[in-house]
Amino acid sequence: MDQVMLERLLKVLEGVSGTRVVVAGDAILDRYIWGKVSRISPEAPVPVVNVTHESVRMGGACNVVLNVQRLGGKASLVAVVGTDPEGKLLLDELLREGVDVTGVVRYDGRPTTTKTRVVAHSQQLLRFDQEEKGVLPPETQRLLLDRLGGLLEGAGVLLLSDYAKGVLSPLFVSEVFQLARQHGVPVFVDPKVASIDSFKGATILTPNNLEASQASGVEILDEASLIEAGQRLISRLGSESVLITRGEAGMTLFEAGNPIHVSHIPAVAKDVYDVTGAGDTVIATMSLSYASGASLLESAVLSNMAAGAVVGIVGTAAISLDELRTVLKSSPFFDPQSGRFRPEGFRARVRL
Repeated sequence: MDQVMLERLLKVLEGVSGTRVVVAGDAILDRYIWGKVSRISPEAPVPVVNVTHESVRMGGACNVVLNVQRLGGKASLVAVVGTDPEGKLLLDELLREGVDVTGVVRYDGRPTTTKTRVVAHSQQLLRFDQEEKGVLPPETQRLLLDRLGGLLEGAGVLLLSDYAKGVLSPLFVSEVFQLARQHGVPVFVDPKVASIDSFKGATILTPNNLEASQASGVEILDEASLIEAGQRLISRLGSESVLITRGEAGMTLFEAGNPIHVSHIPAVAKDVYDVTGAGDTVIATMSLSYASGASLLESAVLSNMAAGAVVGIVGTAAISLDELRTVLKSSPFFDPQSGRFRPEGFRARVRL
């Protein structure tokens, strides 16, 4: 069994400052309407929300870069936003966070993807989306690729954040992988099932439990079916690894080899209020940790700790480097004497 040490993870975090991660994918603006409900409408059986305030947050690939920035890394974003007010607002928020937006293209042929959520008493009542999906025109794709090529030099990881909004089309992704290989940059992917085959050969893919079931054709019901699903995904995608995020059951990391190595990592969240953006936190923390010298297993443990913290916050969220250090030091999964990740943190180290 590989050992994961608290001291080693803290040392990895010391090295993340300035580590650069390039994120390519779908930019999304998350808008929140907050309020209170005290009655049902006389016009229809729906709650009446008394609006108290509104807020905006970065979603999709933008939330990924926010997570990288908050953890002390340097994020460069390659994405498309509209020429509408929402696009400007999103760019302003990115610049305020110190994100490198030289890879962002403003395209007037489609609106900026915007998700508006109505929340009352910490419960989401309704969401409505403003978006236009579809493959981008060839000239826009070429502009994105040109900008990506200029950003990959010296990058630690290329992260692909797929929200199925049309940016990461199969042909586009094929050229992205060629650029990554030319620059010797590992590729981390948070995929959607419909396009998962486009990401063959990635360093790691991070589907959730449902996505892994759908992509593998195996309904994950127990540990045996989980291992079968992971094995099929490794074989099908030819990737170095697959991390299946499993909510309250934690995460399972599959690393290619003969045999395949499987590591189970327990969930750390005590209270779950909102899973929005948790996958963004996972992939961002993994990418930054790996680019800073951590192994895939160490990166997965760090990402698990980070995700466990953000699901306790309502709305799309990101964790800071200091907050992650605090979570690590207070985690019950590390033996207080040796600093070693407790054996029960891995239900088994399975070899297939």
